[in-house]
Amino acid sequence: MHEIGTLYKVVQTAEEYAAQNNATEVLSITLDVGELSGMLPYFFESYYPIVIENHPMLRNSRLILKTTPGIGHCNACGENYNVAQNEGICPHCGSYDKRILTGRSLFIKDICIAMEEAS
Repeated sequence: MHEIGTLYKVVQTAEEYAAQNNATEVLSITLDVGELSGMLPYFFESYYPIVIENHPMLRNSRLILKTTPGIGHCNACGENYNVAQNEGICPHCGSYDKRILTGRSLFIKDICIAMEEAS
């Protein structure tokens, strides 16, 4: 279960970003989770409240998850298709020979912070 370790790194990154920008708190973190990344969004949602417990700057933050579909390009017939939905098999010709175009990555898409109001 790599999601917990990944969450700790995401929280650390958000805290560092907030500190560099003199923020008062982190409001939300948006993660883009590729359908083929091997990471399960359910675990991110489940463990996020536990991971941020001892991080006061993130205590009221929200985790927003976006999913990038796992799209493959069939090397046999040239069609693009959703790899996960089709269990890795091209629905047009039945070939397993493909090149993955999208859906392998996991990255922080956005960190929303609150700034102290200027006097």
